[in-house]
Amino acid sequence: MTNFDKKKLLVLECMAKVAPGGAVAEHESNNEKTFLKNFLPVPNYRMALNTDTFLILGGRGAGKTEFFRLLASDSGRQALVENLNIRYFPPLEKTIWIAGYGRTKTTEKKFPAPDIIEDYMKNKDRIDWRIFWIGLILGVIFKQEKELSNNSWFQEIPEKIRDSLTNKLSLLSNWFPDVRQNFESINYALDKLDEELISSDCWLFITYDELDRIVPSYLKLGDPIAELLAFWLDRWRRWERIRPKIFLRTDLFQKEFLGFPDASKLRGHQISLEWKTSWLYQVFVKRLVNSGEKEEEIEAINDYLQIVPNLILKEDETLGILPVSDESRFELLMETIVGEYMGNNPRKGYSYDWIPNHLQDAKGRIAPRSFLKLFSLAAERRLEKFEEKDLPENRLLLPSDIQGALMDTSQDRIKELTEEEYPWLEALKIGLKGLNLLTEEEKFLKILKNTKWDKEPHTKKPEEILKYLEQLGIVEIRSSDRRINMPDIYRYGFKVKRKGGIKRPKKNN
Repeated sequence: MTNFDKKKLLVLECMAKVAPGGAVAEHESNNEKTFLKNFLPVPNYRMALNTDTFLILGGRGAGKTEFFRLLASDSGRQALVENLNIRYFPPLEKTIWIAGYGRTKTTEKKFPAPDIIEDYMKNKDRIDWRIFWIGLILGVIFKQEKELSNNSWFQEIPEKIRDSLTNKLSLLSNWFPDVRQNFESINYALDKLDEELISSDCWLFITYDELDRIVPSYLKLGDPIAELLAFWLDRWRRWERIRPKIFLRTDLFQKEFLGFPDASKLRGHQISLEWKTSWLYQVFVKRLVNSGEKEEEIEAINDYLQIVPNLILKEDETLGILPVSDESRFELLMETIVGEYMGNNPRKGYSYDWIPNHLQDAKGRIAPRSFLKLFSLAAERRLEKFEEKDLPENRLLLPSDIQGALMDTSQDRIKELTEEEYPWLEALKIGLKGLNLLTEEEKFLKILKNTKWDKEPHTKKPEEILKYLEQLGIVEIRSSDRRINMPDIYRYGFKVKRKGGIKRPKKNN
């Protein structure tokens, strides 16, 4: 056993800070160097870069915004292609990347504000939404790609429109009427741009993120998102070198919600961002090992991680230190940090498996945000009343820290959902509090029926709300007897009980 300053390891920009801003991508550093050292390129990103893939789906906290931000970075794209050994993608020097919607930095105010968009577009039809999206495409090209704007296609667009889209893109009422009036000539110009890209053997990629915030009202998201997808599906057949990468929350890509009849045609052009257990441990270790800023911090972290042989794969100039993907290394790491078991024997579960098993939703998906937050919250719990004697051998945490942090992570997960996307879930907490699982479907439907909604869900029919909760992964409906179950990542936040469930540990016992 080596003597480590365990408190320092917990306090430094390590375990207590592997999830800055609660691991929310919007709170991640605007410093590109720091951002890239936190980013882990995982194998399914290969398919996302395929020129035939334009829809990238993922749940909340799955890493969509981080990936979107990476694609806005020249060095980030280069590091991604090199580390994943992507050979079929066009040479990066022949590609142009612009953000068609979404913030590549948290302070950006490039696009019209959501409440302005909702107010201005409230009586507009779907063709108007198509004009809106085309206007944004032109605006970001004019603002960001001066060289591209010097080509002949550019001259097909009236000077007044070019000026307003370049200098006042956030003033929707300023440019929308002119773009609408010149809709035909603008489409002709973009056709010409595609031809010029073909002749120069170049590609233009337009990325989209934060589409769940295009307007403030959840119930009004359907039209703008459906029209964006329909627009690109149409242009897919028409254009060869202008391609989108659309990052969209999985629950928003529902036929019932979008009213988008051609959604099935997107199947060959979409992927889902889902994380394997080894990737989750990989991103945790990557953040841990790259978190130190001062030399003494870096040494402390590296010395501790050397307990696990061959944990580090290499150091990349852009992405920082990269861990291996070998699960056996992560199993040994969890045995070092927490202990092999979540108790005195295997009956309590192996720590390596216990953590992902209790963080997954009803569909078996785990958000890296929740995974990172669990360790951050566990470290905070241990630091509240730190005693070196409580931590045997080289332990930094006890199982009780992880168990308590799971409950805190669940509460945070519910808070995320109720504060932003699904405020109506807040009212459901009242009816579900104290419910014992497993429970009969009829009883659960009765709770939904009797709920007094402060914020209305998209439907008040209990059966449809239950179906939506199932789609979100919040509940599971057992096929054998139709009884309702709820995974731990949501159960604690809703204060739902289960026989044999974990009792809340005392802090730092």
